[in-house]
Amino acid sequence: MHGADLVAALRPLVPDLEVRGIGGARLRAAGMETVVDAAAIGVAHRRGVPVLYYISPQVWAWRPRRIRKIARRVDRLAVVFPFEAPLYVGSGARAEFVGHPLLDRVRPTRARAETLARHGLDPTKRLVALLPGSRTKEMAFLLPAMADAADRLVARGDVQCALALADTLSRADIAATMRGRPLSATVVEGDTYDLVHASELVLVASGTATLETALLERPMVIVYKAAPLTYALARRLVSVPFIGMPNLIAGHAVVPELLQRDVTGPRIAAEATRFLDDASLRATTTAALAELRRQLGGGGAARKTAAIAAEMLA
Repeated sequence: MHGADLVAALRPLVPDLEVRGIGGARLRAAGMETVVDAAAIGVAHRRGVPVLYYISPQVWAWRPRRIRKIARRVDRLAVVFPFEAPLYVGSGARAEFVGHPLLDRVRPTRARAETLARHGLDPTKRLVALLPGSRTKEMAFLLPAMADAADRLVARGDVQCALALADTLSRADIAATMRGRPLSATVVEGDTYDLVHASELVLVASGTATLETALLERPMVIVYKAAPLTYALARRLVSVPFIGMPNLIAGHAVVPELLQRDVTGPRIAAEATRFLDDASLRATTTAALAELRRQLGGGGAARKTAAIAAEMLA
């Protein structure tokens, strides 16, 4: 997705551009010729071909020592988080913060009232959105607890819930996960950004969706659960204090995170209730997320990266 945007932004700057690389249908639609061999990047750099890395790997979380290895293989990096560029100082590669590309994509397309009407939701009730992930295993770990929390919240009488179904999942996946248990949430397909925008609070699986929710400036409760061995290995490898991108970017806990054994219906519902019952907390959190959006740049990441690439081609 972001690579295709970059190619589109680069074409007006370099009219005779030929693009070859590794990617999917969107990049091919943008005119890229697919190259299978990923080792071509390292070979290109050794042969004196300038290399620009757009959206560098999250080495700051997993393997900080890889920074110098990456720097040896590229000439310049276009990084998307404000704290990444300083990490490459002294590495031999020039890293520039271009802003996050999601700033150009994550936005609502209609007013809250229209979204509620479109999905048959009650305009007199408060809306809590459920985003249980984009993979079947992820949903299997998270949805049962989220559904329990939804039951508890709906029982208040002033709350309704809606589940934003990822385009990688189906209603059959929900049914398989719930195993015949009813779901106290309206299932919404293909309208995640507008649904989140129409919500007062979001229960969200850790990952890109947390950043998307932050860009829509909605308070959230982040949840993460994996197999015990997977989690134990991840904790040994990861060197960051938070699992959610909003908290990592802010450098402190802007929104709550529930991990592993804490991912239960009662705990999720309790964190959600704190937001629902405290207008001051909601306002403070929303303001912090607005500041986070500002820190991520003013948009145009693909355009800025295209300008760097054009400069390297000149």
